[in-house]
Amino acid sequence: MPDEQKSHFDRFLRPILASRFLTVSAAIHLAIILLFGSRVLFNKYVEPPDFQSTGDTTVSTDTSSEPPPPPPDANLPPTSTENSTNAPPPLPAPALVAIATINPTATSFSVPMPAIAPPTIGKELTSQPTSELGTTNAIALPGAMNGRGTGREGTGSRYGEKPPSEDAVLKALRWLQSQQQTDGTWSDGRWRGGFTGLALLCFLGHGETPGHSAEFSIVVTNAIKAIVDEGTRSRGALSFDNGFGDNYSAYNHAICTYAICEAYAMTKDPTLEPVVRQAVGIIVKGQRGDGGWCYRYDTSRDDPKSRRDEDKHKSDTSVTGWQVQALKAAHLTGLSGMEDEVRPVLNKAMGFLNGVFDPKDGTYGYRTVGDSFDRKGNRVHDLTGAGVLCKLFWLGRVDRDVRAGLKTIESSDLNYTSAQCDFYSWYYDTQACFQAQGSAWEWWNSRFQDLLVSQQGGDGSWPPSGGKENAGFANDAGGEGPIYRTTLCCLMLEVFYRYAPTTSDDALGNSTTEGL
Repeated sequence: MPDEQKSHFDRFLRPILASRFLTVSAAIHLAIILLFGSRVLFNKYVEPPDFQSTGDTTVSTDTSSEPPPPPPDANLPPTSTENSTNAPPPLPAPALVAIATINPTATSFSVPMPAIAPPTIGKELTSQPTSELGTTNAIALPGAMNGRGTGREGTGSRYGEKPPSEDAVLKALRWLQSQQQTDGTWSDGRWRGGFTGLALLCFLGHGETPGHSAEFSIVVTNAIKAIVDEGTRSRGALSFDNGFGDNYSAYNHAICTYAICEAYAMTKDPTLEPVVRQAVGIIVKGQRGDGGWCYRYDTSRDDPKSRRDEDKHKSDTSVTGWQVQALKAAHLTGLSGMEDEVRPVLNKAMGFLNGVFDPKDGTYGYRTVGDSFDRKGNRVHDLTGAGVLCKLFWLGRVDRDVRAGLKTIESSDLNYTSAQCDFYSWYYDTQACFQAQGSAWEWWNSRFQDLLVSQQGGDGSWPPSGGKENAGFANDAGGEGPIYRTTLCCLMLEVFYRYAPTTSDDALGNSTTEGL
């Protein structure tokens, strides 16, 4: 049949049949394209994405170290739906960010916490060298502080730590966690700054840092942020008050400076540096002509005619002790120029301590030689441990005065229920004996661990003792008393790994003593 007589369909079908193999191949490829194209569209519009929530600013691909979900009775703060209206404003990036809002009556958080089952406290310390807390990079701690890092367990056993002591430390940290306030501080009284610093020192001493502590990361982050906020607001003044107008401010400032310097040394976070430098500068400028420090950072000249016990214009060993500890921590930050700033100040402070030492009985006085006792021979100040610790911290050797002071400490009566129970002096005595090692440490360590562990309450805090120290405060059953006792006892039990003893090869070389 001629082509012009065929239908349109026959004329369309003829070339397709003539090239049927090419036609079949095209049909198969078209089917494949339609099949895979439909699957891509389905995944895009139906299935959820396979990446982190948009609320996360950092995505971690390492899931090997993620902790298991907690058991039903895990000791974790409950999640709260309440919004705090008085929390401090967040710092601008890349500053510290408080990720927790704590209920004043019970520690609860306004955002979900990572699922952590205590006591999963990591032994490995990793910290952040960048401006964002929570990176995965590790830093090298100063030699004097590296016992609190990866080798905390081994360091503790090397110096005689008993397992119940470490259990007591964990209980104390969890109790302190429950007492932290909405703004990251502890207490709301006149010692707010001091207790915030002491509590933070407890967590840092255990090796807990922001972003890396399995159980206490939020607590540490908020505590550091509270101090940074206060320092930023007040140009480095960390008294948590309006300047230095009371007798507590120099203590509050020094203890917070101590803590923020340790935080910087353990994180190298640059957002802390401005406050560290300003806070240290206040201590440096507040040193008196005799090398010591006094209430309110008063640097006016002493009145030689004054014989009043209440004279506030005199350096004293108690205030000086905290300034020296803070400056020692500043020295360990490694900040540029910091050593040159604090070295002459600490050398001068050793001169003040030499001036209040009594070689007759091996005691360090409060403001003058021999004023540790009243006219009846009763001890009213026990600061020998403070003097010994400060000299060991900075000079790094056991000299004649230190040796005499250690003998005085060894004559102490460690009795929790006696009238001589004195947590403040015990805090210094514990560190002084540990730094010196030898017979003084053997004697002290054979007593203090069992004593403190046996007296710890079931909730992790320490109850009032039988002592007369600061009646109504240190032995107050409520208020600031429990925080005071618990922080000091916790720091005592952490002594095994907080700072390497000066006799250890791990301890950093310290100052020279030119001019003393």
